Amino acid sequence: MKNIKANSFRIFLLSIFILTLTNLLYSKDSKVYVIKKLEFQEVNRWYAGYIKKAIDKANEDKADLIILELDTPGGLLSSALSIKNYIIESEVPVAVYINKNALSAGALISLSAKEIYMSDGSVIGAATPIYLNGNEVKKAGEKEISAMRAAMRASAETTKKNTKAAEAMVDETIVLTKEKDGIDLDDKTLLTLSADEAVEINIADKKANSIKEIIDLKGLSDNSEIITVEEEKYDSVLRFLLNPFILSLLMSIGIAGIYLEIKTPGFGVGGVTAIIAFSVFFFVQFFSGDSNLIEPAIFLLGAVLLCIEIFVIPGFGITGILGITAILASVFMSFGLNNIAIATFVIFISLIIDIILIVLIAKFMTKSKEFNNKITLSSDTAGYHSSVSYDHLLNKEGIADTFFRPAGYIMIDNNRYDAVSEGEFIDKGSSLKVVLVEGNRIVVKKIN
Repeated sequence: MKNIKANSFRIFLLSIFILTLTNLLYSKDSKVYVIKKLEFQEVNRWYAGYIKKAIDKANEDKADLIILELDTPGGLLSSALSIKNYIIESEVPVAVYINKNALSAGALISLSAKEIYMSDGSVIGAATPIYLNGNEVKKAGEKEISAMRAAMRASAETTKKNTKAAEAMVDETIVLTKEKDGIDLDDKTLLTLSADEAVEINIADKKANSIKEIIDLKGLSDNSEIITVEEEKYDSVLRFLLNPFILSLLMSIGIAGIYLEIKTPGFGVGGVTAIIAFSVFFFVQFFSGDSNLIEPAIFLLGAVLLCIEIFVIPGFGITGILGITAILASVFMSFGLNNIAIATFVIFISLIIDIILIVLIAKFMTKSKEFNNKITLSSDTAGYHSSVSYDHLLNKEGIADTFFRPAGYIMIDNNRYDAVSEGEFIDKGSSLKVVLVEGNRIVVKKIN
């Protein structure tokens, strides 16, 4: 009997010690990162990068807690999965504060956090994947629903939440009962919960109506350092540039610039345009958090291989194929594994735009000799003759001093002249004949 009392006393003392130690740990001045909500923010690639940047900063700063304030109608599943991974992999614990809405993808993000706090009037749920068919909203296929349901279940299991309720937010065929699950739900309705309901059935941890209230509920010191993360000016620029249509336009401009550079001698506006467009493209991809320096390096390698194929090696072979493959691979890789669908959309749209641009450029170039002269920024003009008319060159023969694509330079009687082919590509060193002279415009044709 004495041993039992002695053991009970030791357990009591140990409990007091643990509670005291816990209070001391939580009462110290803590560093809390608060990612402020963006009103009804769509979950997209920009938002995923925005959250990643904030979580990385908190981890580098060795914060004690991250509070993600959330208000979203949902968005891309791929971006939600990225944010889910950022939260789970964070060394600093993340608590989600639902301040009004955590619908669809927002529910998945919330369930991946260690704790969920909800304000009065807030809701969580309705997470079945959907897509737009014209102006009509349609439910996604079983494959997408199954993937979302599994992701919700896995997140709930990780954070020890109500897994069946989490799945019921995705699949309306799941039935819940008050006796077993804490809430009644038929087999035709997706689960969406108020703050009180979410706390009652173990989806949310507690209710709170401010960041300070969450800090108090966590037992953190009133003197804790609060670091607020808010949208900055450059975030607005990045948000604009990450729009899939803008990325498609950047790619289209870059490809059109490459085409223009190939078709004209020297280094000109086309090359500069392509460099700027693709630099902005990869810069945006890098700051979205889905890309690193490997992708632009692969792109540059592909561009070099393509240039070698075009300007050094006659014909078109393995070097050109490898170059094009490397360029396409770098573009796909820059979107990250979770965004292959977006990458496919961007490339498809850019190719459609480029077909139109290239046709217009080709027509304009063949009609405008002045355009060819103006777009060249630098070229070797040694031996170049600029008389008003070159009628004396008609029917003369010479050698291609550069590639013609379709503009280039021809050597006639040891003099170099700016000329243009009839639209065909001509290799350097080919025998040429002047077939037309219009003022200072010289048109040549390859001699077999």
